[in-house]
Amino acid sequence: MAVRLSFASERTLAGRDFDSKNPLAGRRVLVVDDSASQRSRLVDIFQSIGMHVVGEAENGLEALSGAERFQPDIISLDIIMPVMHGVEALGYLKQKNCDAVIVYVSALGGIESVSQLRSPGGHLPDAVFSKKDGRETYVEVLTAIFTGEAESSAGTASDDSDEMVRAV
Repeated sequence: MAVRLSFASERTLAGRDFDSKNPLAGRRVLVVDDSASQRSRLVDIFQSIGMHVVGEAENGLEALSGAERFQPDIISLDIIMPVMHGVEALGYLKQKNCDAVIVYVSALGGIESVSQLRSPGGHLPDAVFSKKDGRETYVEVLTAIFTGEAESSAGTASDDSDEMVRAV
C-alpha cells in the first residue's frame, strides 16, 4: 500500500506541455534500485502509464549523476541500496535544488514514522510506494501530485508526527 505524504507539493514544469487527460504521459523518469528485476518491473509500470524512462541507476550515487544528466520529472528511489541509500541521495538531490518529484519505492515494511524517511537535511519524499504496489496505485498517487490534488505544504517537515503519513 502506497502512502502519500501530506506535504507533497504541486508540480508543474515550465515550458513543457502535458496531456491534461493523462498528466503522467511524457513525464521523464529515473529509476533507481539495486535489484535489476525491480528496476525492470518499475520500467514496465512507468512505460505502461505513458512515461518515458530516461535512465536507470543501481545506487544513490548513480542517481545523483543521473538526475543531473537526464533532468527527470520523477525519480523513484529504493531506500536500501549499496554505496548510497535512497534517503541519503534524497538529501543531496534536495541540496542541489532538484525539482523532480522524488518517491521512495521500498520493500521495507513497518515504516511507522516520518522520521524514518527523513534525509539528513530534513527532506522528505513526495510519496512512498511498496514494491508490491501495482500500476493503479502509481497512477493514482502520481496523478494527485502532478495535478495539485495532493495536499501542499513546505517540502520539509519539522514534525515527526506519524499523522503526516497516511494511506492512499
